[in-house]
Amino acid sequence: MTETADRAANQALRHDLEDVYGRYEELRSGVDELQRSLATMQVSAESLDGAVHATVDADGHLVDLRLDQQACREWDAQTLARTIVETVQHASAGKHRQIEQLVTNHRPPEDDA
Repeated sequence: MTETADRAANQALRHDLEDVYGRYEELRSGVDELQRSLATMQVSAESLDGAVHATVDADGHLVDLRLDQQACREWDAQTLARTIVETVQHASAGKHRQIEQLVTNHRPPEDDA
């Protein structure tokens, strides 16, 4: 009788271990996918008039900046600089929202956590 109980207990433990390992694999896969998404993330923003277009990466580094030629000729340096800074800030704010969304999408359901 003890041997049968031991086998049943071992079977239950083995099943629990397989379940935990399966959850771990799912979480690990999610983390890998999240890391890949962050590594390739780029978020862009454009000034209201479309004269400035800025792109930042997941670290908030400016990776691309495009300026309308007419704005470069017609605007004074201060206006152009302010518009560039505002546009980069908008791209960075978009980056924060996108990261939050990625993390939320990769978070396990509450009952699994």
